[in-house]
Amino acid sequence: MKFFSHIKEVLTDLTAITWREVKTIFTDSGVLLILIIAGVGYPLLYSTVYLNESVDEIPVGIIDECGTSYSRSFASKIDATREVSLESCVNMEDAIGRMKKREIHGIIVIPKEFSKDIQTGKQTTVSLYVNMATFFIYKNIAMACNYVMLAENKNISLERLQADGLTEQEALTSAEPLRNKMNILFNEGNGFASFFVPGVLVLIIHQLLFLGIGMVTGTRREENANHKLSEDVAPHEKKVHRFIIGQAAAYFLIYSIISAYILILVPRMFGLPHYASAWDIYRLLLPYLLAVIFFSQTWAIFIRNRETGMVMFLFFSVILLFLSGLTWPFSSFPAFWKYFSYIFPGTFGVEGYIKINCMGADFSVIRTEFIALWIQAIVYFVTACFSYRYINK
Repeated sequence: MKFFSHIKEVLTDLTAITWREVKTIFTDSGVLLILIIAGVGYPLLYSTVYLNESVDEIPVGIIDECGTSYSRSFASKIDATREVSLESCVNMEDAIGRMKKREIHGIIVIPKEFSKDIQTGKQTTVSLYVNMATFFIYKNIAMACNYVMLAENKNISLERLQADGLTEQEALTSAEPLRNKMNILFNEGNGFASFFVPGVLVLIIHQLLFLGIGMVTGTRREENANHKLSEDVAPHEKKVHRFIIGQAAAYFLIYSIISAYILILVPRMFGLPHYASAWDIYRLLLPYLLAVIFFSQTWAIFIRNRETGMVMFLFFSVILLFLSGLTWPFSSFPAFWKYFSYIFPGTFGVEGYIKINCMGADFSVIRTEFIALWIQAIVYFVTACFSYRYINK
């Protein structure tokens, strides 16, 4: 009877703490804005900004000083690529003026001796001037020119080798001994959104939960002169684990719904990769949400007022983005930063989500990330208990 009475007491405490936390979330306009409204709107904003996926048909000025049929053919092949759209310019002054007005984003100059140099077997040069303010513009213009130049180099080599008496097959083998065939895996459209946004969606969950929990904790400590959690909220020190679990349950219940919307519905709405089943995503979400919530509760020891959470949110935003592996591959991380990234649940959350939902991997492939998130959830639960006990000394 004592055992069942104890279980009833625990469940009653947990239910009361969870319900109180839910009411706090929905009655505090700032927390409601961060956790609910931003949770719904933020993913839509990111996905809409990168909706076009790639930058195509970039206007580029062409100055054909050669004016031969071969130079015009060369220019038309560049214009036929999906990356750029050529616009004729009279001279360099005209091209520079149009570039300053943002009418064009690059300049291609075909020299006067272009055709003559090629016919006489000399090396020729095509000059390319690009606005480096935007990396994607530079990449696309340079890529379009490089593709055409490589194709032309191959054709010129074939013609010369056949003129020397080689058969077509022998000339092809000599001109291209190693054939290059590019197969783009997992992101066939080579789009920025398909590569970047899925990982950002996982980090959005991490950041909003961190900020929301930080605001709630900071507000409670701010209302107390000693910067402790008020007695009507914080249970007795021996029952601090109940407070941690009850509070975590409130955020988990709310964000199990918000996270499903972010990681399952949003990718389908915007045509982002979505290979994983809802069940597999929920299996990954379970330890990820717990790890993020307990991680945020642990850091409550440093949050003494409502605004501190926002400062820490801004501090962690850049760190989480860089350590997630989205902007730089893990394989190129220095050893220190690789191990340092293991502190944050977002590191394993992003890696696991991208593997199963963007690359179509089986759930067994993310076994390492799944176990790591469970370890983080357990470790951060313990540290959260110590953190709250320290606050209430």
